[in-house]
Amino acid sequence: MANMKKTWNGMNLQNKVATIIGLAALMAVIIFGSNWLYYRFTHAITDDAFVESDLINVSPRVPGHIKELLADESDIITKGQLLALLDPSDYQAQLEMYEAKLDQIKKAVEVTRVTLQKAREMVAHDIAIADEGIRQSQAGLKKARADYDQVQKDYPRIENLYKTKSVPKSRFDMMQAQKDAAAAGVNAATAAVETAKKMQQKAISAKLTVVELEKTLTAQEQSIKETEKALAIARLNLEHTRIKSPVNGTVAKKFIFAGDYANPGFPVFSVYDTDNVFVRAHLEETKMKGVQLGQSVDLEVDAYSRKMFHGNVIKIGEASGAKFMLIPRDTTTGEFTKVVQRIPIKIAITDDAERLLKPGYSVTVNIELN
Repeated sequence: MANMKKTWNGMNLQNKVATIIGLAALMAVIIFGSNWLYYRFTHAITDDAFVESDLINVSPRVPGHIKELLADESDIITKGQLLALLDPSDYQAQLEMYEAKLDQIKKAVEVTRVTLQKAREMVAHDIAIADEGIRQSQAGLKKARADYDQVQKDYPRIENLYKTKSVPKSRFDMMQAQKDAAAAGVNAATAAVETAKKMQQKAISAKLTVVELEKTLTAQEQSIKETEKALAIARLNLEHTRIKSPVNGTVAKKFIFAGDYANPGFPVFSVYDTDNVFVRAHLEETKMKGVQLGQSVDLEVDAYSRKMFHGNVIKIGEASGAKFMLIPRDTTTGEFTKVVQRIPIKIAITDDAERLLKPGYSVTVNIELN
């Protein structure tokens, strides 16, 4: 100790300053190194990570020629914003056709309803008259038969009196005329009853007209329902000529241009959903111990080297990425090289209110371990 003090005292000022600076630097290295080592041991770190977002292909729901494009690549768009217009001419014509057809059917229904109502009233009136005619004719037939029966009773008595010369011939002739008239009255009353029955049957048969009109009305009302459905579809198809954004986001790619023919299922734009930006990391299986849902994550983004972003683990893959390769590795031949597998991890970004992070940015992920 005395030697060190003596040595220190024997040093000039320049050496003393250099020694102090060296010791300070050594202490800084020791502190920094300790912190660095501690951070490395308490975090699972990988640079196999990128900022990602849901990529949505926006395609038309009906086919048609692109009339106008209202957005371009890199444009920031909002949910429901109009992105493109298809030529609506065909769909407008189809809509007008169904509107005219519906109006025509409704008018026909009104005519059928009025005709049906009149037919019902007429049939009911005719049936009532026919029923009354039958009642009256049957009453007349009953009276004619009663008169005929009375004459039949009186005729033999008058005939016997005439034969015994008890009554003159004129009286007998009168009785004969009454008999003939009574028989004719029965025949006429019977014919009247038959006529009344035919009238009643005719009136009842007229009900078939009512039934046919009812069937026609039912068919027309069903046609209205079907046409209304077709009209609703036509309105929907016309609305679908207006291609809108399904999300808040940014136009990543434009695939076609004004005048091109667009088909359902073939994208017009690809849109990044800016409401759902996240980091997808692939962490080595050897670093998975201690990684759990909800853990805090420090995110170092190459594009913003002086800014630290933060997030949370929200999803841990159930299998390594190799399991989802289009051509899986075949080790049955014995050709095997052990490779450390990587597990996909999804990380929610919690402090990017300014939306600085863009899909595709490279990220170094530091997951805090339990």
